[in-house]
Amino acid sequence: MVTVSVVLSLVLIVTVQRLTKTLLLSMISGFGLFVAMNSVLRGALVELFLATVRDRSFLTLIPTIFFIYFLGEIMDVSKDARRMTESFQKLFQGSMGAVVFIPSAIGLMPMPAGAMFTAPMVDRMGEGMSNLDKLLTNYWFRHCLEFFWPVYPAMYLLAGLTSTKIGSVSLKLSPLFFVSFLAGWVYLNGLKLPKFNKLSRSEWKQLWPLILVLSVGFMILLFKMEGWLALLLVSLSYAFLRTNHVSEAVKRTLRRLDVVPIILLVFMFKHAMMDFGLGERVSLELTSLGLSTKFVAILLPLLSGMSTGITHASLGISYPVVVGMGGERLGLLVYVFSVLGVLLSPVHLCLILTLNYFKVDLSKAVLKMLPLIGVTAFVAYLFYA
Repeated sequence: MVTVSVVLSLVLIVTVQRLTKTLLLSMISGFGLFVAMNSVLRGALVELFLATVRDRSFLTLIPTIFFIYFLGEIMDVSKDARRMTESFQKLFQGSMGAVVFIPSAIGLMPMPAGAMFTAPMVDRMGEGMSNLDKLLTNYWFRHCLEFFWPVYPAMYLLAGLTSTKIGSVSLKLSPLFFVSFLAGWVYLNGLKLPKFNKLSRSEWKQLWPLILVLSVGFMILLFKMEGWLALLLVSLSYAFLRTNHVSEAVKRTLRRLDVVPIILLVFMFKHAMMDFGLGERVSLELTSLGLSTKFVAILLPLLSGMSTGITHASLGISYPVVVGMGGERLGLLVYVFSVLGVLLSPVHLCLILTLNYFKVDLSKAVLKMLPLIGVTAFVAYLFYA
């Protein structure tokens, strides 16, 4: 069964990463097992490789990752990041608010590996936090925006599949956003409320790099610009203002591009699932077991999300199956569990890249996240089942 191969490969990825602390080796192991267990893939490695290197999403993601790293490095080398961090920490009186604000604000814009964009800022602002808590704060508060913010492609797909206006979909999902956000705040910060301080004019000026960071989002949302191009323009602007630090920032960035082989494997996994019809076979295998419609509406998007790492792919695989079982009204439930599956996916780029950045064990990150996933899943079932 394809379903078994998916589950076993995901388990192997987690296990090998846990034992070796090497993300690339764990991805190779999991992908290798997946290929070995599916005969249709055994002679198709070259085809999968070529499909990946021809994939426009892959080709644009590499410069996107480069410019994200470059921005972080030039902010660090120029000391702009340190000054901005100091001002944010004073503004929020050193509270958790500063660490939560950045990924939440940048989460308003969809972009490949967006969590990696804010990871360096969260890393600097989260003094005293463990790397695991930094990772989860950065990851969760970015992605809980996906539960209602109407710019994510999967939400438009859901609106189209259910013949519902995007505004209506967003409004119906908004209570879950508040639940997931508050759950994350309480889980990571207790019941403490954010506190604010007055800043001097010079301290406000130290926040100027945030304008450049947010301008990436405006270019994407208002001008429909692609993420890599927006990042290129912002990176060039920043480099022009900090020319003395460009050389060192480029050197540091190039040393961090060891993540490219990991991204290559993620895309090969995606093409294996989608180009060879394995995603559809998973859905057929689950429905043949005689499971209830609601159970399939939960399990199938969860598995599809974990195996593809792409929300709209999981939704596209899962919702037609649920509709075929008479579950037309369960679209919101399928959407939420697609998002949750992607959040837990070891082939989700945001998770892969930030695990690599914060040097956190995959299994520890997933275990730390499970209570938030559980609360969100429980409330989603109450609201949308």
